[in-house]
Amino acid sequence: MTDLQQTIGATLRRLRQERQLTIKELAERAILSVVYLGEIERGKKYPSALVLERLAAALDLTLPDLLESVADDLRGVRQPVMAIGFALPTHTERVEQPQPQTSTGGRILNLLVA
Repeated sequence: MTDLQQTIGATLRRLRQERQLTIKELAERAILSVVYLGEIERGKKYPSALVLERLAAALDLTLPDLLESVADDLRGVRQPVMAIGFALPTHTERVEQPQPQTSTGGRILNLLVA
């Protein structure tokens, strides 16, 4: 099971880095101390609802968007990765398994695939 506190911190760090903000810049925008923000990012402190609102605004996000990013990270959902022009399957996409065969060869194949 993924730790919520750790995930919140990792999500905030990722969003901050995507925006090319230093921890000091984000702390100033959110009216937080650098030490406290660092503890949140490292998963050592739980941010209050007010702190999450401030961080969302400082990252130019709405609170629901910030929370959705945290939820996606908890689920392990990421955007498809492009590799040589093709989107690789994401965590949530199902990979079709071969259908069971009625012949003996099909059963052996299913044993090998499983």
